[in-house]
Amino acid sequence: MNNTIFLFISTLIVWGPTWYIIKFQLGIVDPMTSVFYRFFLSAIIILVFCAFKKINLRFTLKEHLLIAALGISLFNINYVFFYLSTVHLISGFVALCFSSILFMNVVNNIVFKRKYPKIMTLVGGLIGTLGLLFIFYDEIVSFEFSKGTSIGILLGVLATYFASIGNLISEYTSKIKLNVVAVTGYGMLYGSITLLIYLLVVGIDLNFDFSYKYIISLLYLSIFGSVFGFILYLSIIKNIGANDAAYVAIIMPLIALIISTIFEGLIWDMNLYIGAFLVLFGNILILKRN
Repeated sequence: MNNTIFLFISTLIVWGPTWYIIKFQLGIVDPMTSVFYRFFLSAIIILVFCAFKKINLRFTLKEHLLIAALGISLFNINYVFFYLSTVHLISGFVALCFSSILFMNVVNNIVFKRKYPKIMTLVGGLIGTLGLLFIFYDEIVSFEFSKGTSIGILLGVLATYFASIGNLISEYTSKIKLNVVAVTGYGMLYGSITLLIYLLVVGIDLNFDFSYKYIISLLYLSIFGSVFGFILYLSIIKNIGANDAAYVAIIMPLIALIISTIFEGLIWDMNLYIGAFLVLFGNILILKRN
């Protein structure tokens, strides 16, 4: 239990600021190209570490395909959508979208594992969803695909769904005793390479921003946000499962909202107070009843 608490706190420390730091990756470089740089660099670091520590990097073809599915969902599509969402929303609101991963996990457990939730889990999911509706009420009632905030919310929700898919796959790779560090390294490699292929096919420029803020933010996101962050988080999933590991999704958005308040001028209104409380309460109900 002490080890899990350490992993939990460490994950929050390294992941909490990443939602805001992503802002420094936007501008000159296409967001999808930045995602590629981030996870390709992270993959190289992890795989070199595995080779140095003589961690087994040999997997069967079936296991590689499983890891590739994890990588494409968690380190490709998920983050592409989150980066694009951050173009339109302040970082705290993007993190709030991520808090819906608990409800996404419930849905995906039904779809892929035929694991049906208890009544209180459904109640928690509805309360959490109601909280998000409170927070984004103005944007929802005036939803238009031409509006940046509407697009940002939609992208954030889609990103969260693919994050949930990746979490369930990770839970399965842990169940069949695949090494977490090696799986993370290969997953990031597969995610970044498939993203690179997409970038080349559609003709997106692979330029680079040599500014101080871009390089420092890229290094933080790659080393701390990705290498350490995901190894810590996937280790929590290994220890206690995807549902309980999602406690991170409750606390992290609150940290992100505080950072947005300090650095992005977020002003709290009644809808945000009520919505944040409902999201927190609903997620706790889901976790307590799973």
